[in-house]
Amino acid sequence: MTSSDPYPSVHPDDPAAGAPVPAQPGWQPQPNPISAPLPAQPYAVVSPYPMLRTSGLCVAGMIVGILALIGFWIPFGDVLMGLLAIGLSWAGMSQAAKPGFTGRGMGIAGLVCGIIAMIPAIIFMVIFFTAAATVTTTCGLYC
Repeated sequence: MTSSDPYPSVHPDDPAAGAPVPAQPGWQPQPNPISAPLPAQPYAVVSPYPMLRTSGLCVAGMIVGILALIGFWIPFGDVLMGLLAIGLSWAGMSQAAKPGFTGRGMGIAGLVCGIIAMIPAIIFMVIFFTAAATVTTTCGLYC
């Protein structure tokens, strides 16, 4: 083994194997920030504002309103879903106006979706019953 070898081999029976490696000049070991203990907190952090809860009625009204928009072609179901969306959203908006509750925007969205869903639902229901009456009348005469 030569003295110019940058990586000397270490033997387990060598007494110098456990000796610390000399540090380079100007290098200082840094403490590990992950394992360093955190300083003690002198007091508990208390929020001056209470926790706000989202109104579940607003969320339900918005979901039913969106479903009513999608299912406009269901004759009776969509009218019921539209009325349910309007009712849930209205109740949710009044609940969201109370202190400690949020979700007024979702209530407004559910109310608008319910109202907009009622228009094609009523038009589609009129077309459905007109077609059903026409088929019944026509079939009654020629069957």
